[in-house]
Amino acid sequence: MAISTLGSGIDIPSLVSQLVAAERSPVENRIARGQNAAKTELSAIGSLKSAFSNLKTALDKLRKEDGTNARVTNVPEEAGFTASAATSAAVGEYDIEVVNLATAHKLTSAGKPADTKIGTGKLVIEAGDTKIEVEIKEGRNTLSDIRSAINTAAAGKGVAASLVNADDGQHLVLTATDTGTEGKLRVTTSGGDGGLSMLTFDGTAGGMAETVEAKDAKVVVDGLARTSSSNSITDLLPGVTLSLTKAKPGETFTLKVATDNDALKTTLQGFVTSYNTLIGLTKSLTAYNAETRQGAALTGDSMVRGLQAQLRNLASEQVVALKDLGVKINVDGTLTLDTSKLTSALADDPGALSRMFSGKDVEGADSSYGAKLEDMLGSVLEDDGLFDSRTDSLNARIKTYTKQYEDLDRRMESLQARYTAQFTAMEQMVTQLQGSSGFLSQQLGSM
Repeated sequence: MAISTLGSGIDIPSLVSQLVAAERSPVENRIARGQNAAKTELSAIGSLKSAFSNLKTALDKLRKEDGTNARVTNVPEEAGFTASAATSAAVGEYDIEVVNLATAHKLTSAGKPADTKIGTGKLVIEAGDTKIEVEIKEGRNTLSDIRSAINTAAAGKGVAASLVNADDGQHLVLTATDTGTEGKLRVTTSGGDGGLSMLTFDGTAGGMAETVEAKDAKVVVDGLARTSSSNSITDLLPGVTLSLTKAKPGETFTLKVATDNDALKTTLQGFVTSYNTLIGLTKSLTAYNAETRQGAALTGDSMVRGLQAQLRNLASEQVVALKDLGVKINVDGTLTLDTSKLTSALADDPGALSRMFSGKDVEGADSSYGAKLEDMLGSVLEDDGLFDSRTDSLNARIKTYTKQYEDLDRRMESLQARYTAQFTAMEQMVTQLQGSSGFLSQQLGSM
């Protein structure tokens, strides 16, 4: 319903809108300031939590064995073997000779035309402890059929059958899936028409020819011999895996196992970078601009000051030990890594970095810098820890501001209705007075 403005000439809707806006503005501005401040603080807490989490991830890498005890191997080219080392491997040098490789036993049948019916009965193939029984029936007894039947029965264990089409015909080839004498093949038959006898092998001779002898690998380390059914040997040198690739009898090559300084540098530098990023973030979030007289999102925040103090105190306790490893604590609280000094320190004491971040005393307790820092980070990052509690509190505050907006909207709607009613009543009264004034004027004029 349109509101008349003929009586007073006042634009009531515009006037009401201005009056409501004037009353709304200071309250709305106060709510907006509080809400924006809470959201800014919430974002800052999220950034801080992320930085602490990144530092913990970097610390976890140093706390692991492969973070501080990484090993690297060096093997001359054409040595006949390769090597890899776990963190448990002892640093040292070893003279190694690969006398021979482990080979997989291989048997080959006589050549036959591809469509030749070989025979019927049961094939029994023994490969080490594995025993495979294969029924060969009439109508499905060519070498191709037998190959398929063996592979189906073996299912990849003990033996693999294949075909070779040579000039003298088709050959069935049986190959042990395991190298060494443990995988040696033995083939016998039973029943049937006797035609399968061409596929037998009793360990030394038979219907099939031995084309590759089953042999164990032999390697000599520092004059000590070791045989193995596999070309991958994991228990000869604790923590070291030797992979034999070529027999070189009479030739000795030196395997070197050393601390992987490059890996350690990368891991420690990752920690230093994460630490410095966190220190920089805490400073920027608590900074104060004297010129603009404006503070950052967490200026003066007691929680952040407490966390800064904990980080500083933990590092200060280890200032000498860190310096010995090439880690300098700067005046601003950040860290600087001298990689050349770290290399020298690890050469003198390969376990120094490990003790710094995961060292244990004689009773097995871990009181290292890494353990203390891990406890500190864990306490603030855990569920319902400092960050979660602060986040929950800020989210609750933001909800109250949302409710304040809703309450303000309702109050302003009520205020607008009241003002509109009051001015409308005034307008009606003015119109009535104007009507009465006109009537009186007419009466006086007629007299």
